Amino acid sequence: MKKIITLSLLLAFFVACKTTAPTIGGVGTFEILKQETNGGREKAANVLVKSQEELNTLYTELNISDVPTIDFTAHNVVALFMGQKNTGGFSISVGKVILEGETNTATVQIVETAPQDMATMAITQPYCIATISKSKKVEFVKSPYIAED
Repeated sequence: MKKIITLSLLLAFFVACKTTAPTIGGVGTFEILKQETNGGREKAANVLVKSQEELNTLYTELNISDVPTIDFTAHNVVALFMGQKNTGGFSISVGKVILEGETNTATVQIVETAPQDMATMAITQPYCIATISKSKKVEFVKSPYIAED
């Protein structure tokens, strides 16, 4: 039952990931390109990708063959890596993007979830790759863990 609820929530999350907003100040846009619980990096990291070549290299590192073509004049790409975890039930994603017009800074809110009860005993490396609104500077802010039932 928990798997059905989790899959339903994930499906709803993926459908609702694309947002629209103004380009100067306020909430920025983002779109999830790839989000998985396995296949990320062993160490936690937040990466700003500024070119198609860097994106191609990242997808090659993660053994993903279908690299999307991104317009880097209008978007940046962020890759969020949660690091290696000893159980299933962990995930990482973009919660929202806040744009500061005066400093041309995008603040990416990172949402991490953790299992609350029993979880699959497997080593996982959750990650998320998303496009965000173009800005000169990108900052990352973590939200507190959200327990997953």
